[in-house]
Order: sequence, then structure tokens, then C-alpha cells
Amino acid sequence: MNVFKLFSIVFTFACFYKTYSQTGPGGVGTNNGSSNLIIWYRPDNGISTSGNSVDGWENSAGISDFDISETGAQRPTLVTNALNGYDEVSFNGSNRLRTGLTLTTSNFITNQASSFIVTRADNTTQQSSVYTTDPLVGSTRFSCHIPWNGTVYYDIGTCCSTDARIQVGGLSNLTSYSIWAYDAHPTTGKQLYRDQSLLQSRANTSTYSSHATQRFNLGANTSGSNGFSGDATELVIFKEKVNTAQRIIINNYLSAKYNTSLTSEDYYNEDNPGNGNFDHHVAGIGQASDGSNHTDSQGTGIVRMSNPSDLDNDEYLFWGEETLNPTYNFSTNSSDYTEQLNSIWRVSRRGDIGTVTLSFDISTIDLTGFNGCSPLQLVIDNNYDFSSPNEVYDLAVSGTTATATGVSFNSNHYFTLRYTDQIVWDGSNFHNGSGTGNAPGDTDSCLKLTIKSDADAYLTFDAHVREIEIENGATLIVEDGILLETENAININTNGMIDLNGEAQLIQNHTGTSSNSGDGFLLQRQQGTTNLYNYNYWSAPVNRNGFWQIGYLEDNNGVMNFTSALNANPSTSPITISNQWLYSFNGTANNYYQWNQLSTTSNILPATGYTMKGSGAATSIQGYVFRGTPNSGNYTYNISANTEFLTGNPYPSAIDAYQFIFDNLFVIDGGLHFWESFTTNNSHYLKDYQGGYSTLTLLLSLPATADASGLTSGNGSSSKPAPTRYIPPGQGFFIKTFLGGTLEFNNAQRSFERESLNETVFYRQQNNTSKQEEKPDQRPKIWFAFETPNQLIKTIGLGYDERTTYGYDQGFEAKLYDDFNNITYWHLQDGKKLMIQGLPELNQKDILQLGMDISNSGTYKLSISNTENIPDDLPIFLVDYAENKYYNLKTGGVPLYLSKGSEQNRFAIVFQDEALLDLNKIEAKNNFISYKPDTEILQFHSEEPIENIESFSIYNIVGQEALKINAPSNRFINLSNFNDGVYFLQVSLKSKNKTGRIKFVKH
Repeated sequence: MNVFKLFSIVFTFACFYKTYSQTGPGGVGTNNGSSNLIIWYRPDNGISTSGNSVDGWENSAGISDFDISETGAQRPTLVTNALNGYDEVSFNGSNRLRTGLTLTTSNFITNQASSFIVTRADNTTQQSSVYTTDPLVGSTRFSCHIPWNGTVYYDIGTCCSTDARIQVGGLSNLTSYSIWAYDAHPTTGKQLYRDQSLLQSRANTSTYSSHATQRFNLGANTSGSNGFSGDATELVIFKEKVNTAQRIIINNYLSAKYNTSLTSEDYYNEDNPGNGNFDHHVAGIGQASDGSNHTDSQGTGIVRMSNPSDLDNDEYLFWGEETLNPTYNFSTNSSDYTEQLNSIWRVSRRGDIGTVTLSFDISTIDLTGFNGCSPLQLVIDNNYDFSSPNEVYDLAVSGTTATATGVSFNSNHYFTLRYTDQIVWDGSNFHNGSGTGNAPGDTDSCLKLTIKSDADAYLTFDAHVREIEIENGATLIVEDGILLETENAININTNGMIDLNGEAQLIQNHTGTSSNSGDGFLLQRQQGTTNLYNYNYWSAPVNRNGFWQIGYLEDNNGVMNFTSALNANPSTSPITISNQWLYSFNGTANNYYQWNQLSTTSNILPATGYTMKGSGAATSIQGYVFRGTPNSGNYTYNISANTEFLTGNPYPSAIDAYQFIFDNLFVIDGGLHFWESFTTNNSHYLKDYQGGYSTLTLLLSLPATADASGLTSGNGSSSKPAPTRYIPPGQGFFIKTFLGGTLEFNNAQRSFERESLNETVFYRQQNNTSKQEEKPDQRPKIWFAFETPNQLIKTIGLGYDERTTYGYDQGFEAKLYDDFNNITYWHLQDGKKLMIQGLPELNQKDILQLGMDISNSGTYKLSISNTENIPDDLPIFLVDYAENKYYNLKTGGVPLYLSKGSEQNRFAIVFQDEALLDLNKIEAKNNFISYKPDTEILQFHSEEPIENIESFSIYNIVGQEALKINAPSNRFINLSNFNDGVYFLQVSLKSKNKTGRIKFVKH
């Protein structure tokens, strides 16, 4: 067996040996006027009627001059479904059809011809012509007489001469249908065949001489006499003699079509009832015993075969179709769930002709369901149901032709077209997937996944499909850690379910709004805190009728109970949750009183976050189940300026926070903020809440406030690592707006990342190992920890990204979000307080000012908690301008005694020590400055004469030159245009080529 793997369709040009495919009878000759086939009247094409009277009959040979017609009482009668489902034209002896064309040697026959007619007479005593040239002019004619006083004869040329006529008498059953074939050629003489048996062969022939008055006549009512009384179904005339192989092929075609047995060389045997009656559109290729051959056929159907690779004498391949008048479309084959064409062909093989080129004319096929990403295929089988194909060939499609080469057939093979549109679980097996056991794999994005009714399917490997259909009562169980990805919609029918176990996730890739449907459900599990006093921050990954209600939430025992008591009750089954702590937030920033209390029946839109306190269970985490229609597609919210919104990941998969921030870069003022409570919380009173926000930006992320004493003892509070780039399903978080706008979630933000691999961090309390970066990030980053006297650790971050500036960069930087006391932050010149600062490059000359807001006097400690991509030899100093001290933070944390108040200009982070910062320091001991706040005048005091000073320059704390005075005439500098802050006066001397900087504070 040679079954080809599935590949996408290759659109290419199929090459053949003939200019035209052989579309004549049985595939002999062409129907476009380019071959020797000049007349072909067939009952399945081109008959026009008025009532049951035949008005005309088109010439299927493609020469319209030989269309025949009649009017009035001479019209014959059409009898429908007379012979094997085909019509017949009935003549009564006085009617006919004839051409309007007069016959000449250029348009008609001369001294040779082949003709085939399927006919029967009403009686054997009539003197009639089935067809003839009419009127008879002199004695020249081309005619067929069945019968003429009990005999059958053909004329070509001069009437009645022995050269022109072949005649056989004593024949029986002339009132039954027979296939009559007649050959004439000057060299081989004349032959008459009945049902492929040779009745007579005579030497010699004569030339038919056309006359301008003659027309071709079917029914042969010649001058009012000799009309045919009987029925005819098909007439074929070639103006040259066909070869032996072609005659055999045409006769087998006619025999199958009209259920008329051949008495000789009946090579196509799939037309009998025992073989399925594949009677229609029969065609063949082959080579006769005399060496004549025919190697390219299509016939009346859509199948063409050519190019036999090993054709010898007396070898043939025939094929026929089961359907008389097919309207081609595809439907699902219930044995293998491929989409199969609604008609089938069968072959008869005589000898072994080798392989062939096979093509289909697909112009008449309804390919509505065929999307082209899985190949159109030729499938060959021993069985009619195609349950176990012998061969499958991918077809190359060019225009309206689909071709396979090197195709091999055995006798009695069935074949048809198919394509794969779906992967199906039938209750026992998967079909058509690329994964193990034909299950869906991660390369099946072209295919629909269908789980049949009342069947349970398990997905144990990642799968990527086009769409998903869960039929009534069926369940698809996606095992822990597995990704189910689909390009389009999901339909979960009544009592159907997709069950995402553990960290299984679902991603949908379509754009626009969701078209998920059905009365069934998706189940996704997530874990929350068990501390009675701590909040879960949720965002439901599913909906019901477009909304979510907290009352839908389940544990593993069913829909949860709710109580108005302050505390939850974990001892019930399902557990009981307090409904006193259900809130959402979408209001003015920093206004605690704009929390909105929810009930268990409040309708919550996707991507709206809400709070719910813990279950009180003895375990460290509490399992919850979200059951509903999976959220997918675009969700947007119009957010006002200076607003905080508790939002969340609305999908049953992780989302990429970076992409979310980029998509909302001009809406979000800063980063994303995740609340984490201390595990030691034991009160519902707001004043007793302990916790903090972790923060994530495009540059880096910060952990929430941590309890240093707890970390040391192993019983720490808020020991959660910083958020990762990916936000897990169900996670709620805060954003804050600046100017406001439209906040957007979309499927392009979705990503498959798992908590167990530290790719996401869900903000409940549990033990997590340190995060490992999913992808290398080469950007330099430094984290600074600020430990308070009561041993709380608060972290700020510094990072470098070429997309940032020395100003405030939305998305990359984050403003101070926690409003707690005793904090440090980056203090920008415009007064902004940042938790995360970004700069375009690591510049050792930068001076980065720190601010500190201190509520409780005491000893604090500043240290480096972590670095990434920072050179080992880069010094990092804390500068205390009040004490004029430099502390090397690379050697350890620095204890600082700080008094209550706000320190905006005292501290900075620098990357050079004092000597390097001051360059060539001016040595004179009397070089100093003074500043008078009332006049805002800075004075430089020095023993140097004023004429020796080359310039005064003033720099801000980030090293930008704010003022330069060349060749000053005095030692006074007006600072009235300067904001308060830390500055440096740089003095350059002419004669000594020295420069010095003196730091001062304007306030």
C-alpha cells in the first residue's frame, strides 16, 4: 500500500500528452469539433421538446451545423427513462429530425467512416432507414437500414452496388435494442458489427459524393416514404474509421450505458447488478491485439485517464460511474469521517497497463466546504464504503483540473474524491488527526474537531484545530498541562462539555467578537486563597449569555453556597462563601470609596475583575471551577481619564501582558498592578490589612511588599515572586488611566503559559519557585530593595531599553502606585515619582535621583536585590549629598538613619565614584559656592581671577546641560528660571586646563 501523507494542495499545471482530452463516446474523439467525430446524438444531452414532441437535438460532437431539428407533425416523440434511466426518441414512420446544413466532402464523410447506433425497430417488415442523407440524389447516399424487409444493411457511395453496400439477413430480435457498428475504409473494406460481434466483412468501398441539396436525416423519412418506425437512443459518426481499440472502447461504453450485452470483447464488467451497476460515463484506454491503441480518455464524465506506463496488446482499463446525472457535492463518510464525493467510480482492468495519470474536471463540483488547506485526494479501495483504502493520492489542482500521477488500479477497484475536513472521536477511536492514534495534533489547524454524541474523549497532547464541535452529551477532557488551540468558533451542544483539567488551557485565534455557541459548557479550574481575611482577585474566563455571575462559581462538589456572615464556611459541601466581600472597581483613581459591591446575581461582563475572600479551608489553596461558554474575541471598555479599573484576563488561557500593554499603550498610565495580601492577615478591618501591589511593565516587574522577618524564618508574608510576562486565566489586576480611552482585550494577546513552569504567577498564596525567563532578555536591569525599620521590603526597578527616553515612557515605566508610608522611588525632574524607571542606554555619567517619603524615623536599608545583564565591573553607588558620602552597593546593603519627612534631593544612584564624577578637581581650598534663595543668585567663590575662567556650565541631575556662560564677566549666576532640584556647577579654567564640578541644591 502506498498511502501518501497529507500535504497542502500544490497549485500547478498538469501536463498531458494530448492537446485535448478525449471527451467523445467512451473517451474516443473530442466534442469540440477538433477530431474526426462529426455527429454524436445522445439522449442525455441537448434534446429540446415541446410537450413530448422533440423539436431539436444538439450535436454533442460540438459541430453545431449538425444540430438536427423539425417542426410540426413530423416531430418524433421523446420517451423519458426508457432504457436504464436514459431517454429515447421514438419514430412512427412519418417523422424525422434533420440538419439545416447541406453536405459536402469538406464537412461530411468521403470514402471512409465509422458509425455506431443504439436502436430497435417496431417490426421487421418495414422498409426504413434509421439515418440517411436526404433527399436521395441519384444513387449516392450514406445510410443505415434497420430493418429493410428483415435485413440490415449500410450504404456508402453508390446505392445498391456491391462495393457500396454491406447487407446481412436472417437476423433475429431486431425489435430489441442492439448496438450496431459499421466501418468503411478503402483499404480494409466494410464491416458490420452487432453488439461487438462481426456479422460481415467485405472488401472494397466506394466514395460518397456530397450534393448541395442533401441534408443529414435521422428517422429517414425520405421524400415521404421509407420512414423509420422504432426507437433510437444514441448515434455516433466519425468521418474516418476508428481503430480496433477505439471501437472496443465505444462498444463497451454503449453496452454499459444502455444495459445491452456485448457478445464479444465485453471487457467492462462493472455494469452488471452484481458489481453495482456502474453504468454511466464509461470510458477506457487500451491496446487491441492488432497493436492499435487509445491512451487518453475522458468521455461524458469528469474523470480522465491517460499515459499508461506499461500498455501491451489486449490490455485495457475501463471505468464507470454509479450516478447518471450527478450533482456533485461532498458529505461525511461515516466510516472514516472524511468528506467524500457523492458519486463513486469502479474500474475493470484487462491485463496490467501499469500506472496512469488520472485527473478530475472539478468545475461542476460543489467545493463550498473545501478550504484548500488539506489536500483534495483520490482514494481507491476494494470496498464500496472506503473503510480501508488501498491507495490515497494527493491531487495537484490547476484551475478546474485536479490531477494525480502514477496511479495504480487493480480490477474491480472503487475510487472517488475526498478531502479531510474534520478530526472525529467516535467513542472508540480518533480519525484523521496527525497526532498519536489519529488524535488531533499541533499541525491540524485546517481541520474541525468533532466529538460525537455521548462520547468521552481525552486529549493528552497539544492540539491545534480549525474549530470544535461537541455534540449532545459528549465530553472532551483536556488533560493537565495540555493546550487546545482553535482558529475559529466552538460549539458545545446540550449536555456537552470541554473539561480543562489542571493547567490545561484553550486558545482561540479568530479576530472580532466571539461566535462560540451551544447550551453546553467549558470547565476551567483555578485555585484561590483559603485565608478568610484575604481577597481573591478574579476575572471569569467563561460567560453565560454574555455575563458571569459569582453565584455560578463551583468547587469540585458543585455550585457553591453563599452566606451573609462575614466568614466563609469550608465545612459544607459544596463550601459556603461570604457574600460580604464581593466588589468591583471602576472609578476615580485613589478613591477607595468607589468600590462597587456586588451580589451573587450581579451580571459581570468579561474582563471585569471582582473580589471574593477566601474559603477558610485547612489546605493552603482552594479549588474553584468556572463553568460556562468560553470567552473569546474582542472585549472593549471605555475608560475615563484618571480612572482605576479592576480588570482581568478574560480568557481560558494565559495572556501576554506585553501585548496587552502595547495594545493599550495610550490608555494605561504605567503598568499592571496585582494585589497580594500577607498570609498573616487575621482581620476584616481595613486598617489591619497588610499587603501590597506587584507591578509589571514592558521593561521589568516588581514583587509586592514582603515581610523580611517572615522570609528569614520561612513563614514569610507576601513571598510571591514578581509577575511574569504572562497573566494566567482568572487573574484580576488593576490598571490606571491618564487621558482615558478604549481598553481592549483580544485573542492576539493570548498565549499558552503555565504556573507550574513559572511562566505565569497567579496571585493567591502558595509556594512558588523562582521564575525562569521563558526567552532570553538581554536588557540590563537592576532591582533595589528598601527595607523599613519594621522589616518590610519594598522594591523599585531600573532598566534599559532603546525605546525609552529620559522623560516618562508609558508602558515601560510605572508611577508610584502603593500609597503606603516609608517608601523610596525614582524622582524625575518634573516631579513624577516612579517605581520603575527606564532609560535608553546604560550611561555611567547618569545621576539618578531617589526620593524617600518617611513616616517613621529609624534605620532603613537600601540594597541591590537582583541584577540582569549588568557588567560585573560596573560600580553602583548610593550618593548621600547631605553627608557627602558614596556607598558601594555592590558590596552590600547600606543602612540609613532617616528622619520623618520627604527627601527629594538627598540621594541618588550613580555609576562612578566621586573622583571620576568631579574629573580634574580644582584644588584651591577656597573654591566654593553660595546660594541665596531670596534672590535666587548663585555665587562662585575662588582665588582664580575672573579672566582665568573659561566658562560656567550648569547640569541637571541626569547630566543634561541646562546653562552655559562663556567668558563670564562676574561670578554671579541667576537661577530664577530653574526648578528646585539638584544641580552641578562645572567651572572650566583657561590657563590650567582644569575642570571642576560642585553640587548644589536649589530650593
